Order: sequence, then structure tokens, then C-alpha cells
Amino acid sequence: MIVEHSEVHSAMITLRQQAHFWRTQHARAVAREAVWEKRALEAEKNVLHQTAQLAEKYQQIEALKARIVWLQQQLFGRKTEKIKSTARDSRSSDQKYSESPDKRRKRGKQPGAKGNGRKLHKELPTEEVDHDLPQDEKICPTCAKPYIAFPGTEDSDEIHWEVKLTRRVHKRRRYLSTCDCKTTPRIITAQPAPKLIPKGMFSTGFWVQIILEKFLFQIPLYRIRKALAMEGLSISQGTITGGLKRIGEVLQPLYARILERSRAAKHWHIDETGWKVFVEIAGKIGYKWWLWVIVTRDTCVYILDPSRSSRVPNGHFGEDAEGFASVDRFAAYKKLCKNIRLSYCWAHVRRDFIRVWAGYKTLRPWSRAWIKRIKNSYRLNKERLQVRSNLEEFRKKDLLLREAIASMEKQREQQFANKTLHPVQRKVLKSMREHWEGLTIFVDHPDIPMDNNEAERRLRTPVVGRKNYYGNGSVWSGMLTAVLFTITQTLLKNHINPKKFLIAYFDACAENGGKPPDNLDVFLPWNMSDEQKANFSFSEHPP
Repeated sequence: MIVEHSEVHSAMITLRQQAHFWRTQHARAVAREAVWEKRALEAEKNVLHQTAQLAEKYQQIEALKARIVWLQQQLFGRKTEKIKSTARDSRSSDQKYSESPDKRRKRGKQPGAKGNGRKLHKELPTEEVDHDLPQDEKICPTCAKPYIAFPGTEDSDEIHWEVKLTRRVHKRRRYLSTCDCKTTPRIITAQPAPKLIPKGMFSTGFWVQIILEKFLFQIPLYRIRKALAMEGLSISQGTITGGLKRIGEVLQPLYARILERSRAAKHWHIDETGWKVFVEIAGKIGYKWWLWVIVTRDTCVYILDPSRSSRVPNGHFGEDAEGFASVDRFAAYKKLCKNIRLSYCWAHVRRDFIRVWAGYKTLRPWSRAWIKRIKNSYRLNKERLQVRSNLEEFRKKDLLLREAIASMEKQREQQFANKTLHPVQRKVLKSMREHWEGLTIFVDHPDIPMDNNEAERRLRTPVVGRKNYYGNGSVWSGMLTAVLFTITQTLLKNHINPKKFLIAYFDACAENGGKPPDNLDVFLPWNMSDEQKANFSFSEHPP
């Protein structure tokens, strides 16, 4: 019994040792399992993090590629936003989007069409130049008998353009008194010729030409001086700038009247572009100012200001202004006067989709579909406006437009709800959603256009000037630039010849001793009589 008990005791000790050993091994295994599980989780997190980083980097690379494509287009491509038509191929998603039907008729006269013949321009002054044969050709070379004159002439036309500088000498006649009256002068002289700048050496026509060359055709002053030098007139830069500074004083009242007319409108197109004024101003870094344009039905106002904030247009309109403003999505416009409703530009929305189309090949079908929808809205609105005089037809076209706009809104919301939507797509649709109220103002107000292209077109001429002469070297010249941009573009908008108008206005200033005329109202386009308009008539886009 003692032996058996000892064996059992030894066996129990062995089993306890084994149990402790395996318990220890199990604990170690569990610890190792926990370590490996932790490492696996960390590895998985690292993989997910790296995958997210790769996805983010891929999106950044994709966005940068798209930006490069856009910048290359801006730098080297055509400035028009129309994309060249190509043959449609449903098998290729990389094909170019066709803006219009493939067999679109080109503008202008088509090849093979019958011509209209040469225009004779009989409205121009005519100068006849006589051409005769030499004496030795007026006889027969064989028998030496003379030719006799034959009735009529064989005529041909040519247009001659002559730039001519003339020195005018005004000879004022003097008269000597023949009486002995002591109350009258002994010698009297004819009155001096009226001058825009008293005692100045240049005529009103000279200054008008300088103004048109610089502020309408955007030719730098140093080039104008070179052209004058070629004609034999050497003139310093200071002489021209000094004269322009004096002329700015007589133009200021006219500018103020145009500003008043602009404020009284109920619909404005507003835009702005950068403009350099090379003057140091306290508190301002750099030389970049902003040239604002505000276009109405019969005015085109330019305002030059160091700021790009809403303070500039609000200062022009005043607190009590009411109406509609066609603008882009720049933040400053969202702070305009509370009674001005913003009509956002569909052309800018369309450009968003064009940028996606150009930069993201996989998203081309999506962007193409949206460009088509926008184009269809333009077409339906145009058809609606063409039948405004026919109430029944207008209602039909108006209903079609409203259905198309509602369909666009529905498509936008359906796509926006898609969680797998590309970030670029989401960004474009989000912008459209946030500005939808302003984008659809034109539906209920047919007089409001769908885009802000009118303001953008009015900035093209100043942008050419910015490229040619960089800006202005002083504040007064910058303000004069805004004044003359305003006057010339307002005249063109009212189909008035700027050259004829400025000559008439400057002549009136000269008659008034170099001051603005007292009857300023007759020089405002909206106050002109039909006879005045006929005399000043000019098409902004001549045929």
C-alpha cells in the first residue's frame, strides 16, 4: 500500500508539472497569438493607410494632370471654348466632344458660292486721276497717222489711305481805326481760333486721334510717337501726357453723367480683371489694382480701384439699388446690396464641365452629357425669346424650357447621391447646387440672359491694352484710362462713331474756353435727337 501510494503521489506530481508546463506553453502561445494578431492588425492598417495614401496621391496626380491640360489649353490652345467637331465613334470613350452636328455649316460665304462683286465704296470722297498716252503712242506705228480721241474713259477704282500731318498757321487780320474816337482801340484783331487746351499747339482732331489710338485701339504712346516721327513730327512723351491730363478735366463731367445713367438701370453685367498701376500706396503690397466693368443696356462703365472687394460695386450702386446683376461665382458679388438679385453665369458652369472633359478621360461621357444639357437649355431659351410677341407659342416654348431645367435638377440630385462619385464630379455638382437659385433666375425673368458674356466681351479691349502697355504709371493716368474706356465703349454700345463724337465734343469745349460745354445733356447718347444719331451713326462691328 505504501509503495502504491508513493507511485500515485509521484504520478500526481508529474502530472501537475506537465499541467503547469502546458499551461505555461498555452499562455506563451496565447501571448504569441496576441502579438501576431496585433502585428497583423498593424500591418493591415499600414496597408490600408498606404492604399489610402496611394489613392490620394493618384487623385492628386490626376488633378495635376488635368490642371496641366487646362493650363496648356489656356496658354497654347484656341481661346474659344468650342471644341472641334470630330467623327463620332461609340466604341471610343476618348473621342472629342462635338459641340454641334458633324456637318455643321461654316460661317461666311461657302466655297463655290457666287460672289457679289467688288464693292465700290461710293460713300467715300472721290478724287479723279487722269491718265493719258505718251505722244509717240498716239500715232499708228505703221503709217504714222494719228489716233483721234474716243468718247469716254476706261475707269478702275482703288482705295487710298493717306496719313497726313499739317501745320496750320492761323492768320488773324488786323484793322486800323480811321476815326479819332478815344473810346475805341486804334487796332482791332480777329478773334483767335478756339482751342481745346488754351495756348496749346495741337488741334482737337490731333487729340482725338491720340485718344483713339491709345484708349480704343490700345496702342502704346511710344509707338504712337514713332508713327508721328515717321510723318515728320517729333514730340516728347511729356507733351502728350501733359495734354491728356488737361483733357481729362473736360471729360470728367461726361463720365459722371454716364455713371448716373448706369446707377439708374435695373440690370447690370459685372466683371473685373487685374490692372497694374505702378505707384506705391501705404498699406498695399504690389502694384495690382482691379479694373471693374459694369454694363447696362446703354452704358459701359469702367472703375479702377486698388480693391477687389464688394465695396467697389456697392459704392457704385448705393445702398438703395434694386435689380438684377449678372455675375460669375466670385465671393465678392455675394455681398452686393441686399436688394440686388444675383443671376449666375451658365457659361462658367459649362466651363467646369469642359475642364473635366479635357482633364479626365474616364469622365468624358459624363461631362459630355452635361454639356449637351446646358447647350439644350441655351437653345430652348433662345427659341422662347424669339416668339415673345406670340403669347401662345411663348407659353409652349417656356414649358419646354422649364421641363429641361427641372430634368437637369433631378439628374444633379441623383448623381450627387451616388457615394462612389468622383471628387471632381462631386465638386462641380455641389457648386451647381449651391448657385442653382441664381442660375435659374432667367426662367422667370426672360429679359435676364443666361450668362455674363457681355461683361467679359467688354473687358477684351482693356486686356489687349494691358498686354501692350502693362498698365499705368500714375493714379491720375489710371483714372483717365477708366474714363476714356467708359466713354468710348459707351459710344460704341450706342452705335455712335467715337471719332465724330469726340471732335464735336472737344470743339464745344474749345468754344467754351477749354471747359466742358454748358449744354452737356445734348452729348449724352440717350438724349440725342434722331438727326444727331444719324450724323454720328456707326456700327460697332462693321460688315
